[in-house]
Amino acid sequence: MQKEEIKEASEVKEPLEAAESVAEESVEELSEDIDNRSIVLDNKVESDLHQNLVDKLTQSKLTAEMKYDEYKKADKELEETTINFMRLENDIVKTTVATSISLLKDVGVENLEENINEAKEIVQENKAELIHIKPLSKGGFGAFLFGVLGTLATATGLTLFGAKLAALPLALPTFMQKANLDTIASKLAALINIKDTPIAGYLLVAAISLLVGLIIFNLVKFIKKRKNLKYVQRLESDVEKYVEELDEKIQKSKNLTEHLEHIKQVMQKYDIILQEQNAKIRRMLFIEQPENGLESLQRASQVEVEKTVLILDELLKLMNTTVNDGLEITQESHENLHSANSIINEVIKKLYI
Repeated sequence: MQKEEIKEASEVKEPLEAAESVAEESVEELSEDIDNRSIVLDNKVESDLHQNLVDKLTQSKLTAEMKYDEYKKADKELEETTINFMRLENDIVKTTVATSISLLKDVGVENLEENINEAKEIVQENKAELIHIKPLSKGGFGAFLFGVLGTLATATGLTLFGAKLAALPLALPTFMQKANLDTIASKLAALINIKDTPIAGYLLVAAISLLVGLIIFNLVKFIKKRKNLKYVQRLESDVEKYVEELDEKIQKSKNLTEHLEHIKQVMQKYDIILQEQNAKIRRMLFIEQPENGLESLQRASQVEVEKTVLILDELLKLMNTTVNDGLEITQESHENLHSANSIINEVIKKLYI
């Protein structure tokens, strides 16, 4: 009876032990699965954070490039307007104005040549450049390199320390002999009260060196991550200021372009009116043939000559005025343009009264 009871107890115990074994294996597998999932999740979070920074950098770069393209368009329009402005001004000076001065000389009006200047170049200094934006890097290669160097440095340091404990000379030949390396490894193993065998020492050096290398690897990646975050934040601020500066330059470029176009229109009015005045003076010279200059002309003709001198003086004053200082329109240019425009419009108005 006792044997049968023992047999039955044994039969019951074996399934219980098997169940416990299966349960332990399941717990271990579950724990390992959780750890693997945790690693994957951490990697995904890190990847998402990096991608978020990359997206912000890309957006900042796109914003800067779009604004810079807008600036280049405004700058190109200003350059084209400037070239046409200078060409028109020089053409008027060399043709209509030169003719007016020559004809006025013939009727006794002198000292006008000194008022003629070549058209001043419209110079725009300190042109903007596209802001430099460097791409982001996870720093994996650099971290790996520093980790490897840290691992090697730690292994080297431990080896030198072990050689000192073993009273071995710190010279290259010492470390070229396996027996010396085994002695060093045994000394290092004895330090932490583990079995003082060479294999234990080698494993200890490898474990500590790899741990240090892993710490350095993660530290470098963390530093790089922080640098990337600060760079993107600073870049967003810099791009915001950059856009504001370009907006100001764009507006000033457009204002200067409009101002030059306005001056061109006024100069064209003067050009046409002066050509008519030149024709009148030619008629006077041909018909009246004055022998004593301006005093020999009829009173109506003298009035036309005085009118021509007034128009010419106003045009030359406008032409000789400095238009801009960088992208800023000078106050003198504003004032002389307003004066010249008022006078020529009054002259044109009287033509139709």
